[in-house]
Amino acid sequence: MAPRPKARMTLGKHLIGAPPWRSLPQGVVVYGEQDPSDGVTYYWEEWEVLGYENLDFWVEYDHYTKAVTLYRPAESTERLDPTRMRTGQVVNVTLSGRTYRTTVTEAGVGTIRSLDGSFTYDLTVGQPVAYAELRTNDMVLSLEKFDDRIIDLYHGTVLDVAGQKAHFGKRIAPRNVSVKLVGAFLAIGVLATMLFSSCGPRDDTYCTPRSVEQAAPSDQVVSQDDDQTCYRRSVYGGGGGGLGK
Repeated sequence: MAPRPKARMTLGKHLIGAPPWRSLPQGVVVYGEQDPSDGVTYYWEEWEVLGYENLDFWVEYDHYTKAVTLYRPAESTERLDPTRMRTGQVVNVTLSGRTYRTTVTEAGVGTIRSLDGSFTYDLTVGQPVAYAELRTNDMVLSLEKFDDRIIDLYHGTVLDVAGQKAHFGKRIAPRNVSVKLVGAFLAIGVLATMLFSSCGPRDDTYCTPRSVEQAAPSDQVVSQDDDQTCYRRSVYGGGGGGLGK
């Protein structure tokens, strides 16, 4: 089954954040890449959105790290090619006349697993897309190569919840119910069941000598011999009543 997008965005529905942020998601693509070291396929999704000033933005949501990153177009003086980059490599990138010494933190080839909507480029399911992520201490760049003609460079900004609300008017990362919260609900359920059980009716059996009459009108005789008579009495748990405290 093809993976589905998880971010809280809808194609064709405007996202209105703080001025001047107003964006329109027009396409979403889900990528997958198998890690040869553990055999696990990792997924991430990218939403192409039209932003203010008609700029072409991309919003990435990583299914593994849960990070949301906003990417805006950038241009470098150098001719950069992600297929020629390796993790750990140092690459100089010149943006707007300033040269940055970046390190390649990720490089690989993702495969388009699913897509929906419209895009600036012709994309197809099964298409491989080479990528590289380059970082400095305070900057992240994303380089993508769709084919031999198209190599795009984007400047990224990782958005926390406050940043997501400022740009899009809401949190777009899906909410995750924590394991601790689930455990708390389970504990409450178990406690409630025990409490209900302790307050519900139960049957107690007691015996008295034949010479002593202690039976209540509702008691049921369950056994009798020459020495004693045994009764079954319905009682309720909890304080103050029946055979309890």
